[in-house]
Amino acid sequence: MSTFIQIMLLSILPGIIWVIFIYRTDRYEPEPTKQIIKAFIIGILCVFPAVLFESLFDIGSEFAMAVVVAPVVEETIKILMFMVFFYHAKDFDEPLDGIIYACSIALGFATIENIFYIFSALQYDKVFQVASMRALLSIPGHFLFSALWGYAAGTVKFRLRKGVTLGAGLITAILLHAGFNFTATLSALGTIIFIIIFSIYAWVLFSKRLRILQFDSKNRSQNIE
Repeated sequence: MSTFIQIMLLSILPGIIWVIFIYRTDRYEPEPTKQIIKAFIIGILCVFPAVLFESLFDIGSEFAMAVVVAPVVEETIKILMFMVFFYHAKDFDEPLDGIIYACSIALGFATIENIFYIFSALQYDKVFQVASMRALLSIPGHFLFSALWGYAAGTVKFRLRKGVTLGAGLITAILLHAGFNFTATLSALGTIIFIIIFSIYAWVLFSKRLRILQFDSKNRSQNIE
């Protein structure tokens, strides 16, 4: 197998595997496969306006770009595409769907980003190190952040809880994304420690909200044996 094919597999497979994981959490009324694929592709397409807007707001500081500009631009574009293509779709018929579509979009975005980072690592002969770290931390990080506004979307659309807003969900996602990126600017050891901490915290938030919306599924009672 050629090096190019191996690198492409390392770049693409993690995103696909995580999409399958997310899809399987929708246990009571799984979304149509074509909708998940559509969300993943839209996530891929989100990369292009994100690159454009990040270049427009490039202030010459890598730190500011990573910690301020990138989280704001990326999460905002993802949620806008979600609102345009999925929020009013007929298949978005229960609260959990907000998380499912948000995560699928985020994973499409993360997959393209992953290709860039892994091919860049080729010149430093660190392909497998970068691929492993991103598969376990960076790629799930993207869907964990977006799951926060996905949770808010599902909650708001079905009017489940007072005090939950799309704006708050987006801001929380941006802040967590910014914190995660900030850790990447630290020393190598600091980066590993803090990224793991942020990842664990993000997983806790994700798991809590996922359980809440799974419980709220209108199809839950029909599937309990």
